Amino acid sequence: MRKVVSQLKMQDRELVCKDRSGKYRPVFKKQGSLDGACATYSVIMDLLILGAIYEADTRIYAEHKSRTTKKLFKVFCNDYGMHREGQTFFKITRMLNESFSNVIYPEHRLTKNWASVECIVESIQNNTPVIISVQNSSFAHAMLAIGYESANGVPNKILCLDPDGDYIHGKKRWNAEIVLCEGKTTTTYRSSNEGLPYECKVQLDDIIILTKN
Repeated sequence: MRKVVSQLKMQDRELVCKDRSGKYRPVFKKQGSLDGACATYSVIMDLLILGAIYEADTRIYAEHKSRTTKKLFKVFCNDYGMHREGQTFFKITRMLNESFSNVIYPEHRLTKNWASVECIVESIQNNTPVIISVQNSSFAHAMLAIGYESANGVPNKILCLDPDGDYIHGKKRWNAEIVLCEGKTTTTYRSSNEGLPYECKVQLDDIIILTKN
């Protein structure tokens, strides 16, 4: 069985969702177009899918349509911009509370491995994407979980939008996946990016779930 959040669809071979305007707009944001950190892109794609921001607001020289989105991008791209070394999920949550708490509620859950999987699956069943983190001894990365696959009622893949992966086109609505090992701590991260790392063993770490107020 496969479940992907219902807000996403392919339109003219491009992944789209309804942004704050209610119109279908492109979702995928490639790392390097806005800022330096994977978590920033995962947050922005999440907010687009939730219909909390305008896609036009994500453009570098955008004139923001509202005071709230102006503050969001000021905090993420100006005050704490160019996150070359990444940000912890603690700080990402604080930044969201500082800049956008009147629109969304960020919940940071200190889960790991299969406990994270259970939270991700539950959220996706409710059509709520999840900002996830994966890591190993030499690699840490943030992505947006937008779906999962299961066999005999047991999740075996988490489907993701990977800001470091290749552009999404065609029929698939994701460009990376986490292949799960039930009950174990180590899973396999696979990305459409054929640079490094393309495939490696990782552990699932803490997550952030955003909901609209």
